[in-house]
Amino acid sequence: MHNRQSGAAHVPMVFFVLILVCFLGAGGFAYSVHTANDELLKKNQQLVLDNETLKNKDLLTLHYVQEVGGVIGKPGKFTGKDGQNYGGAQLADAAVMNPKELKLLIEDTLKKAEVGNASTLELAFAALLAKIDSGNARVKEIETERDKALADKAEVDKRFQTATAEAAQKASEFETNLAQARSDYNSAKTEQEGRITGVTESLRAKNEELGSEKERAAAKEKELANEYAKVQRHNSALVAREELRKAPDVPDGKVLVAKNGITKAFINLGRKDLVQPDTVFRVKNPNNPAVKGYAKVTAVEEERSEVELSGFTDPIGDYAREGDLLYNDFYTPRMPRTIYLMGRFSAPYTKEPLANLLKRLGNKVVDKMGPGVDTVILGNDPVNAAGDGFESVQGSAEFKLASELRVEFAYLTQIRDLIKL
Repeated sequence: MHNRQSGAAHVPMVFFVLILVCFLGAGGFAYSVHTANDELLKKNQQLVLDNETLKNKDLLTLHYVQEVGGVIGKPGKFTGKDGQNYGGAQLADAAVMNPKELKLLIEDTLKKAEVGNASTLELAFAALLAKIDSGNARVKEIETERDKALADKAEVDKRFQTATAEAAQKASEFETNLAQARSDYNSAKTEQEGRITGVTESLRAKNEELGSEKERAAAKEKELANEYAKVQRHNSALVAREELRKAPDVPDGKVLVAKNGITKAFINLGRKDLVQPDTVFRVKNPNNPAVKGYAKVTAVEEERSEVELSGFTDPIGDYAREGDLLYNDFYTPRMPRTIYLMGRFSAPYTKEPLANLLKRLGNKVVDKMGPGVDTVILGNDPVNAAGDGFESVQGSAEFKLASELRVEFAYLTQIRDLIKL
């Protein structure tokens, strides 16, 4: 009885212990599971936060790519670095660019701009800006040089206009002087013809008078006959010389060689033509009667002579050139002249230096008017005997004799440009 009771009591206790163990086990398992769930929840929350951060970073990266791509404006395709596996991920946004193409574009741009390669975009821009600054500086230098050239041109144009105005004024003065000279020449010619007509009438009257008074005027007739013979000889000599002498409008020679801007030239007159050093020729264009300048003989050769050019009215547009014609009232090729200075000559053209100059030019200068004289140079009216005025040189006996001998007259005022004292 006692043994059954003790055994019956032992069984419930074991069962109770088992139940207790199971309860404790279930409680421990539940605690363990709850603890694991808490950790998983914490990890899940951290993953959610990390995922949100990655999304924001990815969005920020995308916006960065879009902004940079929009600034650069070079759309392309980027598949990642060579050899890298991205698990199928790709950038499909329209603003994506290809770095390699961008680099090639930068290098090509620098090459075309003749600038060395740059490792970064900032250095590339800096190199291009330096190139542009250098170009701008060169442009400013060129503009400065251009402005200076334009200023120099304006100054040259101004000088040219001034020179043109002066040349036009000189040409006008020359035309006026030429017209006056022609007028004086025509007046002198008319007066000379009148005097010749008067002499002819006087000679005819003398012949009639001699015819009626032969016996009484035998001596006078002989004297007049001698004078007449002398005049005839002189006229014959003049006729022979006139056959050699060229008319005033016939050139004495021409220019052989001349270059624009060079003051030396050569003419076709030499020792064979009896040309002398210091002879001055007027230079004219074959198609223009105006005097364009002067040529002074400086060296004489057998067939040609060297001359010095001066006094050209248009040294730029109408300088001495080959074929220009030469004129000198005191020179005829291969024929020297006998010259008499009539009237009063004042400084600087006094008689002695003028006579020496004419002699140096190959002429003969005589001290007395008479047969054999070819040319008479007329100066100013001489002082009268009382010394209180002047008497006309054309009213003198010398002038009448020269008119009777029909010599060539040259006025000093008309030939001063041929006289270089």
